[in-house]
Amino acid sequence: MRYVATPEFSEKVSTLDSEELQSLASVLERLKDGSRSALEKELTSLSGLEGNLHVIKQGDLRVFLSFGSNKDGEYALLVDLAVRQNSRTGHSAAGFRAVSPNLDPRKNRMINPRQNSIIDPKRNMMIDPNRNMIIDPRRNTMIDPRRNMMIDPNRNMMIDPLRNSMLDPNKNSLINPARNSAWNGAFLYNLDARPEGFFVRAGEKVSLQFDPDANFVGFCVPAGDNFNMFNPNGRWVAFFAKSGANGYNQFDTSCNWIGFTTKSLLPRQDD
Repeated sequence: MRYVATPEFSEKVSTLDSEELQSLASVLERLKDGSRSALEKELTSLSGLEGNLHVIKQGDLRVFLSFGSNKDGEYALLVDLAVRQNSRTGHSAAGFRAVSPNLDPRKNRMINPRQNSIIDPKRNMMIDPNRNMIIDPRRNTMIDPRRNMMIDPNRNMMIDPLRNSMLDPNKNSLINPARNSAWNGAFLYNLDARPEGFFVRAGEKVSLQFDPDANFVGFCVPAGDNFNMFNPNGRWVAFFAKSGANGYNQFDTSCNWIGFTTKSLLPRQDD
């Protein structure tokens, strides 16, 4: 059977060590030599996820895939991969994944605000809330949760993970990267590329932030191309500015660079 890989799958292959690459080669060999029916005993269906997603296990490696067919016959689409949690350094108990070098601002100067002035709020006033009132929650009531209840989890139970179990990763395993290896949302990393938390979409204009243990620690609201971050009480504590890739750099309210993501904090529903 033929197989094709998504860009994300191919990107993660570069983070595997030699033993994990051997495990991947074994899986690919079985795919090449077999059919879906022949692999049926090895496949585990991931219920609750769209696209008839399955997983094949080989040692500590997990390969996520779906199947399709066209005029050339049956094929497997390699969607994602993961290493069993705690099986090696770099994969924490919360399911965090190693950062690909081209998405790591420490290794890619184009997404590093210290080396690219366009994405540095200290040198680009358009992305600095202190100098651009449109993206400053202190001067724009529409993006201030203390003055706009629609974006305040304390007053809008639909976006409050403490009252809406669907948004609580402790109660909904599908949005918890520690319990769902196929979870594909945004992680927050510090400047050492160590995991600080993850994000859960709560609606069109709110993304909830959780720490690695799935404790609710804050929420983010779009402000132009930026995102402002608030603590659970609605106090403005940080902001995110586009890195020029798919992710964002995180800054404190004084524009000091403190972290980054490799994906959008509020992905479209169809992403």
